[in-house]
Amino acid sequence: MYKVVIIDDEASGRNVIRHNLKRFDKDLSIIAEADSVKSGIEVIEALKPDIVFLDVQMQDGTGFDLLQNVKERNFKVVFVTSYDNFAIKAIKYNAADYLLKPIEPDMFQEAAERVFDMLENRLAAVSVEQFNNNFNRFEKIGLAMPDCVKFVPVESIDYCSADGNGTVFCLVDGTEMHVCKNMKYYEDILPQNIFIRVHRSFIVNVRNVDSYVKGDVPSIVMSNGFQIEVSRRKKDELLSMLDVKL
Repeated sequence: MYKVVIIDDEASGRNVIRHNLKRFDKDLSIIAEADSVKSGIEVIEALKPDIVFLDVQMQDGTGFDLLQNVKERNFKVVFVTSYDNFAIKAIKYNAADYLLKPIEPDMFQEAAERVFDMLENRLAAVSVEQFNNNFNRFEKIGLAMPDCVKFVPVESIDYCSADGNGTVFCLVDGTEMHVCKNMKYYEDILPQNIFIRVHRSFIVNVRNVDSYVKGDVPSIVMSNGFQIEVSRRKKDELLSMLDVKL
């Protein structure tokens, strides 16, 4: 029997997961639910589940905080969240999947079956490539502004530039959005199949690169005509993403 724990600070979120799990013809038992990082750690360490369905943002911290503080990580985790901009970070925690609320039953079924397959076949985790393929469905990223979180389409981002301890997002329509988080934060969460940090001060969307300029100091020209220097150590990786051979 597979032992399941559900951790979400909203009762409605836990109810949806519980309802979806009832659709499976599997020998499983929901052995506990928790509504915080603290209580989640307690039930995991006491009951040793096989699978944990875990929210990202909770009142006393994040699902990542929970994973950092459990004594043993002998379970598979599926993140279930309203935020699409933590997907890349979830890779680093070997998550089995990452589901967006409101949960789509078909997506939930795919994620749960993947976890059951992992347990039955004793697979460690999906590959980064598989994980990235799953995340191709995410279309927007949340940018924390002073008075709100602004959601912008990923494809609308031309490039990001460092601005002291913050970041400036430059969109293809010419809009500039100043956010307080640094470049490293966005380097981790932007889809790594289309974004690359080509220089310590710039992250670019390779789909919006207009041209590559060869020379002792190579550079790229973006769709809006802005030219960006490419560091030598990033040159080969960039050319590979652009599918260019020199």
